[in-house]
Amino acid sequence: MRRLTDDPFAQRLFEEAQEGIAVYDEAGALVAWNAAARAITGWDQAAAATQGLLDRGSGMLEIRDGKWVDLRPSAVATADGRLRILLFADATAQVALSDARRQLMEGGLVDRITQLAGQQIALGHLERSVALARRDTRAVGVISIGVAVPRVAEEVPMDELMAQLGKRTIAATRTSDLAARLSDGELLIVLTAMASANDAAIVAVRLLLQLSRPYVLQGRERSATVSLGVASFPTDGDSAELVLGAARAAMTRASVEGGGYRVASAPTA
Repeated sequence: MRRLTDDPFAQRLFEEAQEGIAVYDEAGALVAWNAAARAITGWDQAAAATQGLLDRGSGMLEIRDGKWVDLRPSAVATADGRLRILLFADATAQVALSDARRQLMEGGLVDRITQLAGQQIALGHLERSVALARRDTRAVGVISIGVAVPRVAEEVPMDELMAQLGKRTIAATRTSDLAARLSDGELLIVLTAMASANDAAIVAVRLLLQLSRPYVLQGRERSATVSLGVASFPTDGDSAELVLGAARAAMTRASVEGGGYRVASAPTA
């Protein structure tokens, strides 16, 4: 039978692909096994033929202790018959990351709903950021975010709302900053490496535009009232506790006044 890899272009693609490729004939015999497949699994073609990979279906598979691959079966019709193709990638790092995230969730360090850092991580990060900013004479911004949905006849699915809010917050947050969930309806963003204390208010305006767009809850578009409170170290407090308190107080004022954002008032001498 003329193999799929007899074609020069297919042969080059087969050999240079970063994914593992296994080719089986109609009888289920392994007829081709590329270099990436050998590198990922550690098996040569003879060893791979004894593993029964074609019968494992699709998705994650642990091929040996701690070694995972992501299998994706396909098929190709040729003049000499139907070939079954098995594509796979090394998924060991992905599984390890998922396990680590699960452990953090179980320990309460990552919020299950929003996928944001939990309160413990957030408060520790804020303390360290303020300590470093004090040493380096820099500013740290704190944005407290509160969200509420007007009550109607049906119950508001808050978990669904907070999950969407978390995704938008992650998308709008720089990698150098930290977004976290403090309580049921409150998020927190710690802004580090700010050029000036005024940068926090600029970030808050941009964030408000993203978070105030309608949400789709249980298939229906709903509006949410988003309230942001903005504070910064050292302008609004000389400790992590005071800056956080100032941001939360500003958020409360914004909520009472119908949403939007409010900047904390600088303490009087």
